[in-house]
Amino acid sequence: MANNINITSLRKATNDTLGLFYLLSKLDLKSSLAKRYLYLQTFMTDKNQIENELNKIEETVSLLKQNQNDKIFSDIENKLSQILDIGGTLQNLAKSIPLSDIELFEIKKFAVIADDIRQLSAELNIIEFPDVSDIINILDPEKTRIATFYIYDAYSAELVSLRKLIKQKNENDTSDLYQKITELEDKIRKQLCEKLQPYSDDLNTALYQTAYLDMLVAKAKQAISEHLCKPRIVEKTTSYKALFNPQLKDLLSGQGKKYQPVDISFGQYPVLITGINMGGKTVLLKTLALSQYLCQFGFYVPAAEAEITPVDKVMICIDDEQNHLQGLSSFAAEMKNADAILTEIESGKHLLVLIDELARTTNPAEGSAIVNAMLDMLDERNVCSFITTHYDKITSSCKRLRVRGLIDTNEATDEKNIEKHIDYSLVEDNRTNAPREAIRIAEILGVNSELIKKSKEYLSKN
Repeated sequence: MANNINITSLRKATNDTLGLFYLLSKLDLKSSLAKRYLYLQTFMTDKNQIENELNKIEETVSLLKQNQNDKIFSDIENKLSQILDIGGTLQNLAKSIPLSDIELFEIKKFAVIADDIRQLSAELNIIEFPDVSDIINILDPEKTRIATFYIYDAYSAELVSLRKLIKQKNENDTSDLYQKITELEDKIRKQLCEKLQPYSDDLNTALYQTAYLDMLVAKAKQAISEHLCKPRIVEKTTSYKALFNPQLKDLLSGQGKKYQPVDISFGQYPVLITGINMGGKTVLLKTLALSQYLCQFGFYVPAAEAEITPVDKVMICIDDEQNHLQGLSSFAAEMKNADAILTEIESGKHLLVLIDELARTTNPAEGSAIVNAMLDMLDERNVCSFITTHYDKITSSCKRLRVRGLIDTNEATDEKNIEKHIDYSLVEDNRTNAPREAIRIAEILGVNSELIKKSKEYLSKN
């Protein structure tokens, strides 16, 4: 059972969310710097913070769609591709650790490129960069803006004279001069570090803003290419029109199949979802988690339209092999995760709870009792939550949705085209018994005819 209780960074969220890593891996980031910052992004819960990030993407999407900006974006992305992650060097600078010529070169090169990006992005007015021209002047006294660094003659008249003497003397007579030059260069290097240190914050800000611009452009380009939408942030009811999972949509497209998006809305109450196996219930839960994470990490979401209520945490309970490896049975893992969810609820946190086939590994009588009890507790505590089940006799008060399931057509149905005959849309269904289509599906799949016959006979007795 995956159970996301302490998701605070995007890196952690990728572990258990179908399609999140897939989308992140498709981001057209130009620098390793942006890739590092990407996974450090935090899960936002403040409405204004989320809206500000989404508005930035919207502005960037609009600018990308204007042909006159193509050259500017191309130039910016070219500069971004030259950016190195100099975070370690800047840490040394902040700690007053003497920097080497290589580290000073890294700062100079970054400052020159960051200044170029600042000037280019100023035309777009997307984000603000600190002015690093003073830093460039310190490390580029000859004003060449060339990506090289050494202890320039311009730093010291004494250094110039010593270097001239070196050229005039025989090699055997230069050891003392070399020693003096080395000492003087060390002194200059120390002075440069002292001059740069007051600009440490500006450099770190420029480093982050450069990574942020890289991420922002990549997010906006992906929003366009993947047909994602800007969600509207609301306080009570989350709703989606044509919600889809990009990874599965691409997978099906590669097989010549169509993905069927779904419409859904929900609020501060539990929702029970029933329907056939192969009906996409588990995929729906994972896609709801994906969309919630995307929104609260500052991305557009996979839907035609979306209104999303922010939550403090997303808790996903979907069967996997992790707990078996830890020596827990499926049922033990389910119960521990159910207990963890209730503990989080009692702490007063606003949650999105997604539970797939609760108590699936125990007997139907006790399993349905556990599902009913969990739905009661989620309802009493006004928790935004989903539980999928195949159990009958679920009588708890909750919103009930059913995957519409198999549809009758004139076309013959078999294992090769069965997906074409499943309607994945959701309909309200207030029955307390789960739909019974498992035997029909087994029959379509060509399962042993005697098994099908006997199964139908037993079913008719119930």
